[in-house]
Amino acid sequence: MNPIERMQAVLHHKTPDRLPFFHVDHHLPRGEKERTARDRGMGIICYRPCYLESLSNVEVVMRPGRDCFVREYVTPIGTLSEKLVHGPGYGLAGYDRDWRGIVPRRKEFLVKKPEDYRVLECIVENVHYEPYYYPIEDQIERMGGDGIVVADLPYEPMERLLIEWVEWRRFYTDLRKNTSLLEGICSILQDRYEKELFPIAANSPSEVIRYSGNLDSFLVSPPMFEHGYAPSYAKCAEIMHANDKLLNVHMDGRLRLLAKSIAESRVDIVEAFTPPPMGDLPMDEALRLWSNKIIWVNLPSSISTLMGPSPYSMKRYLVELLELMIPGERVAIVASTENRVPEENLEAMVEVMQQATLPLSKETIDKLRASCE
Repeated sequence: MNPIERMQAVLHHKTPDRLPFFHVDHHLPRGEKERTARDRGMGIICYRPCYLESLSNVEVVMRPGRDCFVREYVTPIGTLSEKLVHGPGYGLAGYDRDWRGIVPRRKEFLVKKPEDYRVLECIVENVHYEPYYYPIEDQIERMGGDGIVVADLPYEPMERLLIEWVEWRRFYTDLRKNTSLLEGICSILQDRYEKELFPIAANSPSEVIRYSGNLDSFLVSPPMFEHGYAPSYAKCAEIMHANDKLLNVHMDGRLRLLAKSIAESRVDIVEAFTPPPMGDLPMDEALRLWSNKIIWVNLPSSISTLMGPSPYSMKRYLVELLELMIPGERVAIVASTENRVPEENLEAMVEVMQQATLPLSKETIDKLRASCE
């Protein structure tokens, strides 16, 4: 089977010949070792937008600097600005990243005081979406059997406030003291999503639709999830399922406190699930709790990347993780959803995953463990 056939088998609750293993295209520099890894069965996940976002009655002004840029939103009732810092090569390197593959970081957010929410509301009221399927169609045609193309959506309304528009300390203060302001903005954006964005995604060429995420229980409590996130997932899933699409949400943080709420949500794919030591929910427990969901596993950066080249440790960790997945149903593994992986570690992953035939068994794991010695 090729990579897309393995992934399709998992998506349709069938058993592929071996556990699907992928890397994200924007974290995968091209070269000899990358090509060898792909020749040995590693697939690629490509995230592409299916929409264009525009603003009416709002002027957007960009002021570039040496290592940053300021973006101003000029509305009839006031102006908001944000400042983003970036590394060398931003604007030249691909995927809105610098040469090291890192996205710009917000140093100043749009909302700096309570009065700014009124201007932000004006901006959100003027957000519009239209279909733009070329990036997906083009990538699917070129991809062939080498991987999967996922349609990418913006953050959920509440997460967009938290990640893109409001600095986190102010966000949580205002969520408590000015709840109606934040919920009003979320309601406006949710309505625009339901009327314009979700139908666009449901008609895209991709079978899998990623509704952003970046969930972590350190930032999103269970009540916050159930009130501010799950209803949006439910509406999105309703529209996607009617068109035979699968709803994928990026959940790469600590999820133990959210595990029950995630299980009850209408999310089909828990993407970027990160096991310990960076996550706090063991692999076998996640599979047991989310028995109706597919899990795309993100190998923790503390193992895959931050220690530098460490192929022996990488192999040992991966074999122990596979043991917790026995028999290997409903799972795909991603080298990293966060970083570029040292080539030596990528080679080690491929060496293990090439032998991860399904169904996984104790005998398979013992052979893999012996091969690591």
